[in-house]
Amino acid sequence: MLYPRNTMTRRAVSLDGLWKFKLDWASSGLKEGWMNGLPAPDMIPVPASFADFYTDKDSREFTGDFWYETEFLVPEEWKGRRIALRFGCATHRAAVYVNGFMVTRHEGGFLPFTADITEVAQYNKMNRVVVLINNELSETAG
Repeated sequence: MLYPRNTMTRRAVSLDGLWKFKLDWASSGLKEGWMNGLPAPDMIPVPASFADFYTDKDSREFTGDFWYETEFLVPEEWKGRRIALRFGCATHRAAVYVNGFMVTRHEGGFLPFTADITEVAQYNKMNRVVVLINNELSETAG
């Protein structure tokens, strides 16, 4: 999947930067509604591996569910056009939520993927994207 470039008909906006982040030690984030916002998150840079930003062994070696969150503006002039989020990768399984709605799932640790958010985008407003990732390996994990 090629990296998107700005053209006469396409606008590419990078969401790289500091994102909210939370390890889900009890795998309770779905039940507790973290797709609507993370409680007491850390801030870490994206893209990067969260393991590089913690010093304690348990956090650095964490396997299971973890969450990322950021906000972005969708301009009014994008109304009527397809709007997609592109992810470089999410190791190994991901569920992407925008404004509380699941917009895609992906499995395949080191592969790029997109999420069409046209139907859930709010124009001239900040939109929240929350990504649930699970990095556990198994015989069937991608």
